Amino acid sequence: SYNSFFDKADGKGVGSRILSTPEFVDKFYSLITDFYEYGWGESFHFAAREIGESFEASIIRQETAIAETIGLKPGMKAIDIGCGVGGPMRNIVKATGGHVTGITINEYQVARCLKLNAEAGVSHLTDIKQGNFMDLANVFPANHFDGAYAIEAACHASNTQALYEKVFTVLKPGALFSSYEWLRTNKYDKNNKRHVDVVDGIAEGNALPEVRTIEECIAAAKGAGFEVQYTFDRATTGGKPWQAAMKSARRAAYITHVLTGVLEFIRFAPKGTQAVHTMLLKAAVNLEAGGDLGIFSPMYLIVMKKPVA
Repeated sequence: SYNSFFDKADGKGVGSRILSTPEFVDKFYSLITDFYEYGWGESFHFAAREIGESFEASIIRQETAIAETIGLKPGMKAIDIGCGVGGPMRNIVKATGGHVTGITINEYQVARCLKLNAEAGVSHLTDIKQGNFMDLANVFPANHFDGAYAIEAACHASNTQALYEKVFTVLKPGALFSSYEWLRTNKYDKNNKRHVDVVDGIAEGNALPEVRTIEECIAAAKGAGFEVQYTFDRATTGGKPWQAAMKSARRAAYITHVLTGVLEFIRFAPKGTQAVHTMLLKAAVNLEAGGDLGIFSPMYLIVMKKPVA
């Protein structure tokens, strides 16, 4: 089961089961995609938010910011690693005029993305493939894309360097790859049980094999052959902390939680619906705590370049 997969020693992630994570990521998104879309929107990520800025505007700004780091513009082709239902790609192609191809492991998300892309009138600037982003070379030709980005998706990779190597292969020489990573910050103390419990809770509630550090991502990028351009924790910006949106959403989520129980009881919703929602509420609590303690960032930016020669 999903829960048994995450039975682990404190601070040890999922241990030797790490290579089985693609199956569990697929299962996870089959369980929660509708909840995410209903409760958060079509873009499954966080954002640094300015005072007076709407949640929706902050989400779009977060997306266009990463597109700017890879220089996406008309005539260029980029790949969205772990695109979900395509909220970011739709906003990015509208803002840049570039073409974006997304990849997701989840079949249901592919169908939703195609439908939403058509409704938004951006089908001509977008494409989507179902597949494991740990196996990009079997989906796309080498040296194919002018740029790549991952928005809070690389955290699901069983091995960061292995993922970066796959992205490296499908990029043209000189192309840029930017990723918002879910990471432990330097405030994390492995000897602090509260810190360990919160980070382990984030991993379990979000189908992560482990929660890494920026130093590990830099080493992975270099090991994959990239030249690291710069890193920056966007969670340190904005007038409102990123987790503030979680607090507001969670209040409404408790009402939804009661409703899911009622709908499941009268057999309108499938058995297990409320259990899934319970898992998401627990994940939200740990994400908030990680942000409040400053030990976790869901938007640590790393920008890397494939050498020209």
